[in-house]
Amino acid sequence: MLGVHFFGNFDLASLAIWLFWGFFALLIFYLQTENMREGYPLETEDGAPAANQGPFPLPKQKTFILPHGRGEVTVPNGAREARELAMGRSAVSDGFPHLPLGDPMVDGVGPASWAPRRDIPELDGHGHNKIVPMAQAPAFGVSAGRDPRGMPVQANDNEIVGTVSDMWVDAPEQLARYIEITLNSGEKKLAPIPMIKIWKDRVRINSLSSDLFAGVPATKTMSEVTLLEEDKISAYYAGGTMYAAAKRKGGSESWKP
Repeated sequence: MLGVHFFGNFDLASLAIWLFWGFFALLIFYLQTENMREGYPLETEDGAPAANQGPFPLPKQKTFILPHGRGEVTVPNGAREARELAMGRSAVSDGFPHLPLGDPMVDGVGPASWAPRRDIPELDGHGHNKIVPMAQAPAFGVSAGRDPRGMPVQANDNEIVGTVSDMWVDAPEQLARYIEITLNSGEKKLAPIPMIKIWKDRVRINSLSSDLFAGVPATKTMSEVTLLEEDKISAYYAGGTMYAAAKRKGGSESWKP
């Protein structure tokens, strides 16, 4: 009968497991190619095409419509970073670290490197700026710990470089992201909260010496910060953890070989 003998001695369990392996292989192929929409084709540290591009091909172009009227983006698009990195080889063969050729804090390389993100503010789900000064967000206040506003800011060489004039909050996440520092020169700079220590009588920043604060990347306005500005600011303070060590040790180029 059809319902009893249609498959005969066919191994349905074997078919099921092979269908599963085929589906799994297609899933891996799909996920990997989707992952290659940005950052590919691969390049060496010098910017030349990498010899080994891997077993997977680049996916076909796909256009994404961005929310809140921010246009469209098509990937992959072959776009490359416009700036030339001021770094040189430390060895002839690949796989060895590259070393800064100039001032890494200014050039944005190594621990101070940043990604060329879009030069626009990050928005929340309603199209409003996510990160705003607390002075413009009266609904926010400091509910735990010390309020650093008004405290002096101390660099790693124990010099006072300015005063905390405001805090910048991530409104939808309801947490502080930056402090705003009014330097002794009158300039205003931002400092990421994870890079500061709030003491009883001052705020201390261990990653920068006093002479480096003037070089902290500035924002175009003091009412918003863009994605690109955030990356540059955070990279500057993070880079100081390594490159400003020369200031603490009394040498100006101790990071060089």
